[in-house]
Amino acid sequence: MNSHKATKLALCAGVIMALAMMLVLPAFAATYTLTVTSDKSSYAQGATVTISGTLTTGGSPVASSLVSVKVTDSLGNIAYQTIATTTSAGAYSTSFIDALGLSQPSGLYHIQATASDGTIQAATYTVTQAVTGTSITLSPSSGLVTAINGTGFTPADTIAITWGTTTVLTVPQVVSASSTGTFTAIVASPTSANGSYLIKATDQHGITANATFTVPDLTGPAGAKGATGATGATGATGAAGATGATGATGATGPAGSQGPAGSTGATGATGATGATGAPGATGPTGPSGAPGPSGAPGTSSVGGADMPIAATGLAVVALIVGLIAAVIAVTLRRKIAS
Repeated sequence: MNSHKATKLALCAGVIMALAMMLVLPAFAATYTLTVTSDKSSYAQGATVTISGTLTTGGSPVASSLVSVKVTDSLGNIAYQTIATTTSAGAYSTSFIDALGLSQPSGLYHIQATASDGTIQAATYTVTQAVTGTSITLSPSSGLVTAINGTGFTPADTIAITWGTTTVLTVPQVVSASSTGTFTAIVASPTSANGSYLIKATDQHGITANATFTVPDLTGPAGAKGATGATGATGATGAAGATGATGATGATGPAGSQGPAGSTGATGATGATGATGAPGATGPTGPSGAPGPSGAPGTSSVGGADMPIAATGLAVVALIVGLIAAVIAVTLRRKIAS
């Protein structure tokens, strides 16, 4: 009996303790405070949407906690969903562009943020239709610099500007479409060559428009001829070049006509007397002369007195013949020499 009473008392005490814990524990449990908002209350179709908020508990930030973010479009379809992580300050943020771009539904969009403890917070924004009729205008349309005004582009998209096929620098350096799809940029011609050039603007969703810009002929009339400048100082004589190779021998020219005969030279000195020629052959014996008269009887002597006279006559004749031969020899030599 006492045991039965003790059991009942124990059960009652357990129930009382459980009730007490249910009443006391919520007072010690962490209570999260969650906020959520979008950076704008209205967006054009295709614009970038940024969603942010904070997570705190008891006024202190909750760091490294997960927050689920879901966006539902005006048709009830999920347009975007992600999980963000809070920073050391308890803040979270996420950005997106609707996957449908300019085709996304317009109307009221709902944001739902959910903390890890199940705390839920909601917000809304609206999406309006984007401006249609994409185009760009140039002001001026000729020169070397122009301002480009664009309309009908995807809101918040970065705009690329090309000159022909070349991307050119712009002012501002990064061109973005506004929430209504408009932009303004200034560009300078990358060339001074005159002619017509195509300027094109393209956003990140492939929407494009172009216009023609004309660079005028900037060549002015020829100026007057300037005065002739002073003659410059004579430069130093350059080093002598190497001797060129000897050219080939030219062909022999035709023989010239024979010149006039030269005057007769002076008579040369008389040459030495030539050697005495050999005695000529003895001529035939002439006929016997008539017998001379008989001389007077001579006196008787030995050998006779006529012998010396005859020898002398022969010697004279021989001398004359030798001189004649010498003259003939000299004459012949001169003729031969000439």
